Amino acid sequence: MADIAQACAALDKALRQDEGERLKPYRCSAGVPTIGVGATTYLDGRKVTMADPPITREQMDRMLAVEIERYTAEVLDMVDRDATTNQLVGLVRCGYNIGLAALRTSSMVRLHRQGDFAAAARAFSLWNKRRDPKTGQLVEDPALTARRLREAATYATHDADAETPAPTSPQAVAPEPPMVTSPTVQASSGGLVVSAVAVVSQWSDPVKDVAHKAREVAESVGVNPGIAVAVAAGLVCALVLYRRWQQRRRGMA
Repeated sequence: MADIAQACAALDKALRQDEGERLKPYRCSAGVPTIGVGATTYLDGRKVTMADPPITREQMDRMLAVEIERYTAEVLDMVDRDATTNQLVGLVRCGYNIGLAALRTSSMVRLHRQGDFAAAARAFSLWNKRRDPKTGQLVEDPALTARRLREAATYATHDADAETPAPTSPQAVAPEPPMVTSPTVQASSGGLVVSAVAVVSQWSDPVKDVAHKAREVAESVGVNPGIAVAVAAGLVCALVLYRRWQQRRRGMA
């Protein structure tokens, strides 16, 4: 479970780095009037305008603290309070930028709730576009791309005091198929029973090379070339099956 106090402290530091600290109104890269630490509204709900007077550092700090508390509570509700500290921080950092409504319906939250944390981390990269204020078109923004990578890295980082590590290796979204349905396994198993001619004509170049070498050696020592090619093909098939089995054991295939 997330350590709320630790998450809020990490968010205070991270959001100041992500957004910067401005006491006077400014326009963000999307053209939206902003103030403080990435705030587009004040605590009373008023939208920031370019005509607003500067705020004090105390006001900025208070605005950020209240928003961190609000965003943290909202994100915890989205994930049924089931998140590590770093997962919570990563999601809140992203939500602070894209908005809570967008985060609630995002693939990040959906995949997190499904327990596919690696896929959820990858889904951060989908939110790297902004609307060009001049053209109205969505365009990829290098700053957003970099920010999503930082947020995803935080989300995927294992909490130091967690009981089990958060998965960071790639995982398949769909259930993994049985070994017997693997095209590689089927092709390799089939190779054990096909004729030598089929092996030479249908398999990849490395296997063809093995078959040709086997034929040459067999002819040089007076052994039936067909038998030699079939044996060599069988050994290659067995090797492919073994390597596939090792990959599956490591969760790589």
